[in-house]
Amino acid sequence: MPRLLVLVPHPDDEAYSAAGTLALAARAGWHCTVIAVSAGECGECHTGEAATPAALADLRLRELGAACTVLGAVAGPSPRLPDGGLPGHPGLLAAVSDAITACAPDLLMTLGPDGAYGHPDHLALHRAVVAAVEALPDPPALLFAAFPPGLFRPQYERCRPILGNPPALQPDRLGVVTPDLRVPITAVADVKLTAIAAHRSQLPGGDPHALFPPGIVAALLGEEWFILHRQVDRHRVAPLLSALQTTPGGT
Repeated sequence: MPRLLVLVPHPDDEAYSAAGTLALAARAGWHCTVIAVSAGECGECHTGEAATPAALADLRLRELGAACTVLGAVAGPSPRLPDGGLPGHPGLLAAVSDAITACAPDLLMTLGPDGAYGHPDHLALHRAVVAAVEALPDPPALLFAAFPPGLFRPQYERCRPILGNPPALQPDRLGVVTPDLRVPITAVADVKLTAIAAHRSQLPGGDPHALFPPGIVAALLGEEWFILHRQVDRHRVAPLLSALQTTPGGT
Protein backbone atom coordinates (compact mmCIF):
# COMPACT_ATOMS: atom_id res chain seq x y z
CA MET A 1 0.00 0.00 0.00
CA PRO A 2 1.17 3.58 -0.59
CA ARG A 3 2.94 5.52 2.13
CA LEU A 4 1.78 9.09 2.69
CA LEU A 5 3.74 11.65 4.70
CA VAL A 6 2.28 15.04 5.59
CA LEU A 7 4.86 17.54 6.83
CA VAL A 8 3.44 20.62 8.54
CA PRO A 9 4.92 23.56 10.43
CA HIS A 10 2.73 23.25 13.54
CA PRO A 11 0.11 20.92 15.05
CA ASP A 12 -3.29 21.65 13.42
CA ASP A 13 -1.87 22.60 10.01
CA GLU A 14 -2.53 19.03 8.88
CA ALA A 15 -6.14 19.17 10.02
CA TYR A 16 -7.44 22.01 7.88
CA SER A 17 -5.18 21.33 4.88
CA ALA A 18 -5.19 17.57 4.30
CA ALA A 19 -7.23 15.77 6.97
CA GLY A 20 -9.90 14.61 4.54
CA THR A 21 -7.36 13.08 2.19
CA LEU A 22 -5.55 11.51 5.15
CA ALA A 23 -8.79 9.97 6.39
CA LEU A 24 -9.66 8.56 2.97
CA ALA A 25 -6.13 7.22 2.50
CA ALA A 26 -6.13 5.54 5.91
CA ARG A 27 -9.50 3.94 5.15
CA ALA A 28 -8.01 2.60 1.92
CA GLY A 29 -5.19 0.96 3.87
CA TRP A 30 -2.42 3.48 3.20
CA HIS A 31 0.28 4.01 5.81
CA CYS A 32 -0.19 7.67 6.79
CA THR A 33 2.19 9.73 8.90
CA VAL A 34 1.99 13.35 10.03
CA ILE A 35 5.02 15.23 11.37
CA ALA A 36 4.86 18.73 12.81
CA VAL A 37 8.26 20.39 12.57
CA SER A 38 7.44 22.77 15.44
CA ALA A 39 5.28 22.01 18.47
CA GLY A 40 3.52 25.38 18.33
CA GLU A 41 4.66 26.41 21.80
CA CYS A 42 4.31 30.16 21.22
CA GLY A 43 0.59 30.17 20.59
CA GLU A 44 -2.25 30.95 22.96
CA CYS A 45 -3.70 28.14 25.08
CA HIS A 46 -7.48 28.51 25.05
CA THR A 47 -8.06 25.68 27.53
CA GLY A 48 -5.81 27.05 30.28
CA GLU A 49 -4.05 23.70 30.60
CA ALA A 50 -0.53 24.88 29.80
CA ALA A 51 1.16 27.66 31.73
CA THR A 52 4.56 27.55 30.02
CA PRO A 53 5.76 27.21 26.43
CA ALA A 54 7.22 23.78 27.22
CA ALA A 55 3.92 22.56 28.65
CA LEU A 56 2.05 23.96 25.66
CA ALA A 57 4.42 22.19 23.28
CA ASP A 58 3.73 18.87 25.00
CA LEU A 59 -0.01 19.53 24.97
CA ARG A 60 -0.12 20.44 21.30
CA LEU A 61 1.83 17.35 20.29
CA ARG A 62 -0.60 15.23 22.32
CA GLU A 63 -3.44 16.92 20.48
CA LEU A 64 -1.73 16.14 17.18
CA GLY A 65 -1.60 12.50 18.24
CA ALA A 66 -5.31 12.59 19.04
CA ALA A 67 -6.12 14.16 15.67
CA CYS A 68 -4.05 11.50 13.90
CA THR A 69 -5.88 8.75 15.78
CA VAL A 70 -9.18 10.18 14.51
CA LEU A 71 -7.82 10.15 10.95
CA GLY A 72 -6.20 6.70 11.13
CA ALA A 73 -2.73 8.20 10.79
CA VAL A 74 0.41 8.10 12.93
CA ALA A 75 1.97 11.19 14.49
CA GLY A 76 5.68 10.92 13.79
CA PRO A 77 8.31 12.40 16.10
CA SER A 78 8.55 16.16 15.99
CA PRO A 79 12.03 17.72 15.85
CA ARG A 80 10.52 20.53 17.95
CA LEU A 81 12.17 23.34 16.08
CA PRO A 82 11.22 26.73 17.52
CA ASP A 83 7.73 27.98 16.87
CA GLY A 84 8.10 31.23 14.95
CA GLY A 85 11.76 30.48 14.29
CA LEU A 86 11.70 28.29 11.19
CA PRO A 87 12.84 31.00 8.72
CA GLY A 88 16.59 30.77 8.55
CA HIS A 89 16.82 28.00 11.14
CA PRO A 90 20.06 26.06 10.50
CA GLY A 91 18.48 22.71 11.35
CA LEU A 92 15.30 22.98 9.30
CA LEU A 93 16.51 21.39 6.07
CA ALA A 94 18.19 18.52 7.91
CA ALA A 95 15.06 17.88 9.99
CA VAL A 96 12.91 17.76 6.86
CA SER A 97 15.36 15.53 5.02
CA ASP A 98 15.58 13.16 7.98
CA ALA A 99 11.79 12.89 8.20
CA ILE A 100 11.47 12.09 4.50
CA THR A 101 14.26 9.51 4.68
CA ALA A 102 12.78 7.84 7.77
CA CYS A 103 9.25 7.62 6.37
CA ALA A 104 10.21 6.82 2.75
CA PRO A 105 6.87 8.09 1.43
CA ASP A 106 5.45 7.44 -2.01
CA LEU A 107 3.50 10.68 -1.66
CA LEU A 108 4.55 13.75 0.32
CA MET A 109 2.28 16.67 1.19
CA THR A 110 2.95 20.06 2.71
CA LEU A 111 1.59 23.59 2.54
CA GLY A 112 1.97 25.49 -0.71
CA PRO A 113 4.11 28.49 -1.63
CA ASP A 114 1.58 30.84 -0.05
CA GLY A 115 1.63 28.94 3.25
CA ALA A 116 -2.20 29.19 3.23
CA TYR A 117 -2.03 32.72 4.65
CA GLY A 118 1.61 33.79 4.44
CA HIS A 119 2.80 32.69 7.90
CA PRO A 120 6.62 32.90 7.89
CA ASP A 121 7.00 29.41 9.40
CA HIS A 122 4.72 28.01 6.70
CA LEU A 123 6.71 29.65 3.93
CA ALA A 124 10.02 28.46 5.41
CA LEU A 125 8.86 24.86 5.66
CA HIS A 126 7.57 24.94 2.10
CA ARG A 127 10.97 26.05 0.86
CA ALA A 128 12.77 23.43 2.95
CA VAL A 129 10.56 20.60 1.71
CA VAL A 130 11.14 21.63 -1.90
CA ALA A 131 14.90 21.79 -1.33
CA ALA A 132 14.96 18.40 0.39
CA VAL A 133 12.93 16.71 -2.34
CA GLU A 134 14.98 18.23 -5.13
CA ALA A 135 18.16 16.89 -3.51
CA LEU A 136 16.91 13.29 -3.60
CA PRO A 137 17.90 10.98 -6.46
CA ASP A 138 14.50 9.28 -6.40
CA PRO A 139 12.10 11.75 -4.79
CA PRO A 140 8.54 11.05 -3.74
CA ALA A 141 5.72 12.80 -5.53
CA LEU A 142 5.21 16.14 -3.82
CA LEU A 143 1.85 17.85 -3.45
CA PHE A 144 1.10 21.25 -2.00
CA ALA A 145 -2.18 22.00 -0.23
CA ALA A 146 -3.97 24.79 -2.09
CA PHE A 147 -6.98 26.97 -1.40
CA PRO A 148 -9.29 29.27 -3.38
CA PRO A 149 -8.17 32.88 -3.85
CA GLY A 150 -9.27 35.12 -1.02
CA LEU A 151 -10.39 32.31 1.29
CA PHE A 152 -7.60 32.92 3.79
CA ARG A 153 -7.49 36.73 3.39
CA PRO A 154 -9.30 37.23 6.75
CA GLN A 155 -6.72 35.04 8.50
CA TYR A 156 -3.94 36.92 6.71
CA GLU A 157 -5.30 40.18 8.10
CA ARG A 158 -5.69 38.69 11.57
CA CYS A 159 -2.05 37.56 11.53
CA ARG A 160 -0.56 40.77 10.12
CA PRO A 161 1.55 41.43 13.26
CA ILE A 162 3.57 38.22 12.71
CA LEU A 163 3.79 38.29 8.91
CA GLY A 164 6.68 40.74 8.73
CA ASN A 165 6.90 44.41 7.81
CA PRO A 166 6.40 44.32 4.93
CA PRO A 167 4.90 40.80 4.78
CA ALA A 168 6.92 38.27 2.80
CA LEU A 169 3.81 37.56 0.76
CA GLN A 170 1.28 40.09 -0.51
CA PRO A 171 -2.41 39.17 -0.12
CA ASP A 172 -3.01 39.01 -3.87
CA ARG A 173 -0.74 35.95 -3.99
CA LEU A 174 -2.91 33.89 -1.65
CA GLY A 175 -4.67 30.90 -3.20
CA VAL A 176 -5.01 29.40 -6.66
CA VAL A 177 -7.79 29.62 -9.20
CA THR A 178 -7.45 26.07 -10.50
CA PRO A 179 -5.72 23.27 -8.58
CA ASP A 180 -3.99 20.37 -10.29
CA LEU A 181 -5.92 17.81 -8.25
CA ARG A 182 -9.14 17.85 -6.27
CA VAL A 183 -10.13 15.28 -3.64
CA PRO A 184 -13.84 15.27 -2.71
CA ILE A 185 -14.04 14.75 1.05
CA THR A 186 -17.72 15.17 1.91
CA ALA A 187 -17.87 11.53 3.03
CA VAL A 188 -15.27 12.26 5.70
CA ALA A 189 -16.10 15.89 6.43
CA ASP A 190 -17.22 14.94 9.93
CA VAL A 191 -13.90 13.17 10.50
CA LYS A 192 -12.00 16.25 9.33
CA LEU A 193 -14.01 18.44 11.66
CA THR A 194 -13.35 16.06 14.55
CA ALA A 195 -9.62 16.15 13.75
CA ILE A 196 -9.68 19.95 13.86
CA ALA A 197 -11.57 19.77 17.17
CA ALA A 198 -8.82 17.55 18.61
CA HIS A 199 -6.57 20.64 18.62
CA ARG A 200 -8.75 22.09 21.35
CA SER A 201 -6.08 24.26 22.99
CA GLN A 202 -6.13 26.34 19.79
CA LEU A 203 -9.92 26.70 19.61
CA PRO A 204 -11.81 29.48 21.37
CA GLY A 205 -14.69 27.80 23.17
CA GLY A 206 -13.62 24.43 21.77
CA ASP A 207 -15.43 25.19 18.51
CA PRO A 208 -13.60 23.72 15.46
CA HIS A 209 -15.14 26.42 13.28
CA ALA A 210 -13.35 29.02 15.45
CA LEU A 211 -9.93 27.92 14.23
CA PHE A 212 -10.11 30.68 11.60
CA PRO A 213 -12.36 33.68 10.95
CA PRO A 214 -15.98 32.81 10.15
CA GLY A 215 -16.68 30.76 7.04
CA ILE A 216 -13.19 29.42 6.36
CA VAL A 217 -13.50 26.01 8.04
CA ALA A 218 -16.93 25.38 6.50
CA ALA A 219 -15.42 26.06 3.07
CA LEU A 220 -12.77 23.38 3.67
CA LEU A 221 -15.18 20.48 4.17
CA GLY A 222 -16.18 19.73 0.58
CA GLU A 223 -12.93 19.30 -1.33
CA GLU A 224 -9.22 19.41 -0.69
CA TRP A 225 -7.10 21.00 -3.40
CA PHE A 226 -3.52 20.22 -4.30
CA ILE A 227 -0.83 21.50 -6.64
CA LEU A 228 1.82 19.20 -8.07
CA HIS A 229 5.43 20.22 -7.54
CA ARG A 230 6.33 18.35 -10.73
CA GLN A 231 3.75 17.83 -13.45
CA VAL A 232 5.57 14.64 -14.44
CA ASP A 233 4.22 13.04 -11.26
CA ARG A 234 0.60 13.46 -12.34
CA HIS A 235 0.46 10.02 -13.95
CA ARG A 236 1.26 8.28 -10.67
CA VAL A 237 -0.53 10.61 -8.26
CA ALA A 238 -3.87 11.12 -10.00
CA PRO A 239 -4.82 7.40 -10.05
CA LEU A 240 -3.92 7.05 -6.37
CA LEU A 241 -6.09 9.96 -5.29
CA SER A 242 -8.87 8.96 -7.66
CA ALA A 243 -8.94 5.48 -6.15
CA LEU A 244 -9.56 6.95 -2.70
CA GLN A 245 -12.90 8.23 -3.89
CA THR A 246 -14.14 4.73 -4.75
CA THR A 247 -12.92 2.79 -1.71
CA PRO A 248 -15.38 1.95 1.11
CA GLY A 249 -16.09 5.18 2.93
CA GLY A 250 -14.99 7.26 -0.08
CA THR A 251 -17.17 9.33 -2.37
